[in-house]
Amino acid sequence: MKLREILSGIDFRCANFQDVDIRGITINSNQVLKGYMFIALKGEERDGHDFIYQAIEKGAVALVVNEEFDQLMFHKNIVIIRVSDTREAVHKVARNFYSHPAKFLEIIGITGTNGKTTISFLLDKIFTYAGYHSGVIGTVCYRIGNREIPSTNTTPDPVSLQKYMDEMVQSGQDVLILEASSHGLLQGRLKGVKFDCGVFTNLGKDHLDYHKGMESYYRAKRILFAELLKEKGTAVINIDDEYGSRLYKELSGQKISYGFSPQADVRALEYKMSFKGINFKVEMMGKKMNVFSCLLGIHNIYNLLASLAVAHVYGLDFSKVIYAVENFTGVKGRLERVFGSSQLKVFVDYAHTPDALEKVLYTLKELKRGKLWVVFGCGGNRYRDKRPLMGEIASRFADRIIITSDNPRDENPLDIIEDILTGVKNKDKCEVIPARKEAIEKAIEGAEPGDVILIAGKGHERYQIVGNVVIPFDDREVASRALIRRTMREMANVG
Repeated sequence: MKLREILSGIDFRCANFQDVDIRGITINSNQVLKGYMFIALKGEERDGHDFIYQAIEKGAVALVVNEEFDQLMFHKNIVIIRVSDTREAVHKVARNFYSHPAKFLEIIGITGTNGKTTISFLLDKIFTYAGYHSGVIGTVCYRIGNREIPSTNTTPDPVSLQKYMDEMVQSGQDVLILEASSHGLLQGRLKGVKFDCGVFTNLGKDHLDYHKGMESYYRAKRILFAELLKEKGTAVINIDDEYGSRLYKELSGQKISYGFSPQADVRALEYKMSFKGINFKVEMMGKKMNVFSCLLGIHNIYNLLASLAVAHVYGLDFSKVIYAVENFTGVKGRLERVFGSSQLKVFVDYAHTPDALEKVLYTLKELKRGKLWVVFGCGGNRYRDKRPLMGEIASRFADRIIITSDNPRDENPLDIIEDILTGVKNKDKCEVIPARKEAIEKAIEGAEPGDVILIAGKGHERYQIVGNVVIPFDDREVASRALIRRTMREMANVG
């Protein structure tokens, strides 16, 4: 694409303009190839302007830099484009380069502390059964065309996002379901996108080391609805949540509420739950229907209500919607059952916030016959104040607690564990095993027939971060092997 076309609608200054052909655009100097444009973004930890000469050496033919950046020497073969703020310009550049793919997609954004991933995968299933070709961008992966790309960030950078949307359009997809993280919203990664529908799930204590308080956290989530939702777009909001109720009152556009509240437009009336799943009754705009899902927990009723509300917004055939819900088997690492023993029920869940841990433990406590075990830790270099809260929640719901490492990063795992222990009320039922593999194995070896074990915190993750090293690690694989060993021992003893 010609440079002039890429710069359409952008205010810039350029002393040596040449309408060169641009083969690709990137904000990462490591990804620059011959004929590329490099856009230098100033981030919170790194400044792309520091990598300009690396980009030139790798073959960049055009650079987009901030107006005040004056350290760049004149290069007769390099087009230097100066703008007031590259963080603003990058969205227009990316949209132009990829020919505005959002015009050809229905875009649904989901934000909130918990539930985003389950809702996004539920909606993917629902839209597929309704005859659409949907794609997902979120925490677990990016589903683009026939590809499933492991996720690096819940919400990608602006260039990658436009690239993925273009790939979706080229592959025939017509719906994008996107998880909008608070970091992505606050850092402006989504400024180049307008949403047709936005979903607010809930707001709990997480990322407060970054946001410095719940009000700031709420304001970040609110951006999706106040700034990025189309004028005729629809907001779908959980009004049972304190911040959801506030958001619903603050918004004046099209909106639909969901929850157990009698005031909710999409309302759960009654439910029955077992380890097989949930049977519940929904009232939607005056109409009632029965729904079954193999998901577990009241928190998943909320996820189902949100998905049903979005289906209503799009006028989908509800016979197909209900069929999709009934055939949805869940998301990797979200209350995912690990098989290998008929005597124990072992689940892996991503619960890494106080609210999420409480909801999952409450669910399993209501269903268990024997003891409830929980194996968990907290991430290093993350919001520290949640650690004792999670310790208190574990001691309130679980019969046996094993505190271990999560992703300690640069912190000493024992310091993190000590923070968690300050919230544990009954330390007699608590054991500390810093090595996560050993902690999981100890729970599975020590549990009795009929017990339930929750391994919380990492869910779908297939790694553990210790210092700056990323180590292959999967809770599900460790648990599965431990269950098989236990079963084999039991069979040998019977023999």
